[in-house]
Amino acid sequence: MPTPRFTPIPMRTAAPESAAASTASRAPGAFAPLALAASMVLFTGCTSPGDPKASAAMAPTACAQLAGTTIPGTRITLTESVAAGTIQLTGVQPGAPGSQAPVPAHCHVQGNINERTGIDGKRYAIGFDLRMPAQWNGRFFFQGGGGTDGTLRDAVGVLTGGGNTTNALSQGYAVVFTDTGHRDEPGPNGPYQFGLDPQARIDNGYNSMAETGRVAKLLIGTHYGRAPQRSYFVGCSNGGRQAMMMTQRYPDMFDGVIASAPAYRVPLASVQAVYDTQLFAKAAAENAPLVDGRPVLSKAFSPADMKLLTNEVLNQCDVLDGLKDGIVANWPACKFKPEALKCTGAKTDQCLTGTQADALTKSFAGVKDSSGKQLYSDWTFDAGLHSTEWTRWRLGDSATATSNARNIILMTGGLAMFFTTPPTVTNDFWSYAMGFDFDRDAPKVYATNATFRESSMRSVAADSTDVDAYVNHGGKLLFFHGQSDPVFSVKDTVRYVDGLRQRYGTRTDDIARFFSVPNMAHCSGGPATDQYDGLSALVNWVEKGEAPSRIVARARPENRDVTTPGRTRPLCAWPLQPRYNGSGSIEDAANFSCRMP
Repeated sequence: MPTPRFTPIPMRTAAPESAAASTASRAPGAFAPLALAASMVLFTGCTSPGDPKASAAMAPTACAQLAGTTIPGTRITLTESVAAGTIQLTGVQPGAPGSQAPVPAHCHVQGNINERTGIDGKRYAIGFDLRMPAQWNGRFFFQGGGGTDGTLRDAVGVLTGGGNTTNALSQGYAVVFTDTGHRDEPGPNGPYQFGLDPQARIDNGYNSMAETGRVAKLLIGTHYGRAPQRSYFVGCSNGGRQAMMMTQRYPDMFDGVIASAPAYRVPLASVQAVYDTQLFAKAAAENAPLVDGRPVLSKAFSPADMKLLTNEVLNQCDVLDGLKDGIVANWPACKFKPEALKCTGAKTDQCLTGTQADALTKSFAGVKDSSGKQLYSDWTFDAGLHSTEWTRWRLGDSATATSNARNIILMTGGLAMFFTTPPTVTNDFWSYAMGFDFDRDAPKVYATNATFRESSMRSVAADSTDVDAYVNHGGKLLFFHGQSDPVFSVKDTVRYVDGLRQRYGTRTDDIARFFSVPNMAHCSGGPATDQYDGLSALVNWVEKGEAPSRIVARARPENRDVTTPGRTRPLCAWPLQPRYNGSGSIEDAANFSCRMP
C-alpha cells in the first residue's frame, strides 16, 4: 500500500523546536509574509512563458538593492552583478574536468535561512546560492544536490545527461542551489556530523528544499517584478531524491521534475552498501594479503575479473534485443548467473573463484535479513560493471589502503551517523560495516526516540506513490537511471514507477516517464551513451503537452570507456526498448525504433 503524502512544513521564523512539533504545529500553507508586493508574485507560477495572465505585479528591483530585501527568517549575505564569462566552480579542483562553467551576465545572491543553534551546540542555517540572468526566460530551475550535500555550490543549473557543455543558467533560467542546512566539517566523519542534530536531519531530508524554493521565488519576483511562469527541479542521486520529495511533500511548488538515479530509499541502499562490503571483503581476503589485519577491498576482483564478468554478461544477454552491439537493451530478459564463471580448477583470468562468484550472486540478489526478507532491492547485470565508476563505488581503487570505496566513505558513514536512530558516532566506517547485523541494525532506519522524532525513512525516503496533488495541477515526472549504477538499483526505480502505475493505471504515462540508460554508471560514465537532453524533453512535455517516448543519447568522445565515441542510441520510455530497424549504421539512433519487447 502506498505511503501517504506528507503535509509540507512551512518556513520557520521562531526558535527551533522538536521535529514532532515542527511537523505538527503549523497549518499547511502558513507562511511568514514578505512585503505585500513580493508576496503577490510568490505562487503565480502556473502559466506558460508569454502568457498575458502572468503580468508583472511590481516594479523590478536592481541586483544591488536586493541586499535590503526583508524576508523574515532570512539574511542576505551577498548580492553582486556578474559579467558574462566563465566561473570557477566551488568545491571542484581548479583545472579538473568540469571545474569551470560558462555563465551569462547575471545577478548573484547568497543568503542564510533559519539561522539557529542545534542541540549539539553548533550553528546551522539553510544556505542558498541564487543566480538570475539578465536575459531571463521566465523559468525557475532548482539544481538538486548530491551525497549529503554540506557544500554551497554554484547555482549554474547542472543538467542531467553527462558531458553537457551548457547549463540552465546559460539557457536563461533563474537557478538556485542549497547546502540543505549544514556545512561539512573536517575529518572522516565531518560530512555526517549534522546527523546528530534532529532539525538538521529534517532540513537535509526535505525542509531545506521547500524553504529555499520559497525564498528563491520571492527574490526572483522581487528582482524581475514578476513570478516564475514555470518551475522545474532537476537532480541526480540525492538530487533525484529531492526532486521526488518535492512532488510528494510540496506538490504545488514545481511544474516538472527530473529524478535521475534517485536516492529515494537511500537509508536502505546504504544497508545494501554495507552488505556488499561484507561480501567483497571475503573475496579480498582470499585474493591478497591483509593490511593492518584488514583486507584491501579493491583486491576482491582484478580488472581482468571485472572485464570477464561484463564479457560473459554480453555473451549471454547482448543478443536478447536482436542485435549484438555491446549493449544489453533487453535487460529484464537477462538471466545471467555468476556461477557460470566459477573455476573448475586453479584460478585464472578466465574464471572466478567460488568466493567471488558467491559474492556477486548474493550482492545482485540484494540484501536480506535472516528470515529472507528483502531489505532493499535486487540488481541487474549489465555491460558497464567493469568501468572505473562502478568499481570505485563498490571496491575502491587503492592498492594499499583497506578501502577507499565510496560504499565505505559515503554510504556507510551516512548510515552510521545520519540514517539510523540512535546515531553511531565513529571514524572507523570499516569496523562499523563489518560489525553491522542486518536483523539488529537494519531496523534502525525506521526507529525514533525522544530526540529524533522522525525516522530517516520518514524524513529522507521519498517512496510515497501518492502524488495526487502534484498530478492535479499538471505536474510531470521524468526518471533516468543507468543500468550499471553501482549505488542505486535501476530495478528499484522501476519498482517505484510500477507503483505509480498501480495507483494511476493508464493515466501514468501522462504523469511519469522512465528511461533506462544501458551501460551507464551512477548519473553518468561507463561505456554508455550517457549524454542526453532531459530538460528540453521535460519542458516540452510540461509546456507543449509533448510527452517524450524517445530521447536520443550520445556517447561522449572523451569517455574513455566507450569503444564507439559518437555513437547515438534512442532512450525509450519504459517499457519500450530500442530495436534496430534492420538497415543503416548501428551507430546512428535514426536506425532504431522504440518497441515493446
